[in-house]
Amino acid sequence: MRVRKFAPLRIPTTNVARAVRFYREVFDLPTEFGENESRHLYFDQQSIVFEEDPEADPIVVQVTVRDHKETVENHFINYYVTQAKPATESEDDRHIIFHLDDFEGNHIEVIANK
Repeated sequence: MRVRKFAPLRIPTTNVARAVRFYREVFDLPTEFGENESRHLYFDQQSIVFEEDPEADPIVVQVTVRDHKETVENHFINYYVTQAKPATESEDDRHIIFHLDDFEGNHIEVIANK
């Protein structure tokens, strides 16, 4: 996927390695190796921070992509990503919003072109 916007850059998790793998694979985010071979994702030259906090409440992550509906649907199929609920249309009728949940219960809105 060609990510255009990603917010927020801080995501709560209980398993950092699993979260990094999920977001890297599903959204094709660049990976950077840090100290002790730990992996870090980044977007637009800013790190995406996965905060290990089992007490944190789930959040909403918005990911805007340059891709069209069919491309995103095929990408989800290829990576065995299940949608949390059916896709919806934006109020301006120009975009489609896919609804996913990560392993931590965070809700992800993927906004794609129609």
